[in-house]
Amino acid sequence: MAVFECDRCGRCCGSLGLHITLERQLNDRDYYCRSVIDNTIFYAHVDPEYREEIADEFETENTPPHGPEKKTCRFLRKDHGGKGMVCAIYATRPKVCRDFRCYRMLIRTREGATCGRVIGKNTIRTEDAALEKLWNGQVAAIPYGDPAAWVKNVTGILAEHGYRADPVE
Repeated sequence: MAVFECDRCGRCCGSLGLHITLERQLNDRDYYCRSVIDNTIFYAHVDPEYREEIADEFETENTPPHGPEKKTCRFLRKDHGGKGMVCAIYATRPKVCRDFRCYRMLIRTREGATCGRVIGKNTIRTEDAALEKLWNGQVAAIPYGDPAAWVKNVTGILAEHGYRADPVE
């Protein structure tokens, strides 16, 4: 099993949309929020580096007229260090965010280099033309009914062609 490693692209937070609503602001960095996906209320503590822009956004949001509605999670921010995206409440993010995985399997070459990622039930993201052809020709048509059987079939097919499949925890 591979361990999920976030590459900070921000696509997951963007794809979930505006899934966190503000229930109550406690101060300029602490909030009670609601995850609309599972309807749970959670405490959110904003990283001090993003405190002012989050507080300003919440203040502006409640003062008409609003600007264009944000389409991604309100706590998704550009990393001030320039290394991608960052969650301003990462340490206190809700369970739905902690459990989310944007890929469920890594595919590696014989040498161990990652050459593909399986997204969703049966979609591959890869720059490896041979892997993409193999996937589309032999793997994509395998029914996903039983996840364990699917992983076993996929792992076997990939191994026959020199790849290693690592499901993600």
